[in-house]
Amino acid sequence: MVGLAANVFTFMSSQESSYVFQEAKITEVELASILVHILKKHKYPATKVLRIRRFAIKFEIWMMKDKVKNIYTFKHMGMEKVLEGVLETTSELESFNVFSSTVGFNRHNLTIHSLVETAFKLLENRRRRHSSTHTQ
Repeated sequence: MVGLAANVFTFMSSQESSYVFQEAKITEVELASILVHILKKHKYPATKVLRIRRFAIKFEIWMMKDKVKNIYTFKHMGMEKVLEGVLETTSELESFNVFSSTVGFNRHNLTIHSLVETAFKLLENRRRRHSSTHTQ
């Protein structure tokens, strides 16, 4: 479900996604917490859920691009440290999206490292925005 949601939400406006969260009776903070928990729980993902971290990071990136407050939420939850852990534990198999048994055949266009780098940049932009508003 995380993978489907990560892809579907990219086509929604901020208003549409807010409506979906309201209807599902979940807040963006709760969702952020779940996504961070997924990354912590799947430090070394099993082959059954090999792409779970990719989907979680894509969803987190979408959330941070959608609303600046989500950047603060992820920052507060220690997202930078969690992402550093992802960089340290990424396996070669996580780079593939087509498998035969446990052999990868087709690589993703974006590596996990690229996704993590994008997330880091979004978190860093938050830091710059925050410091520039306090220096004025």
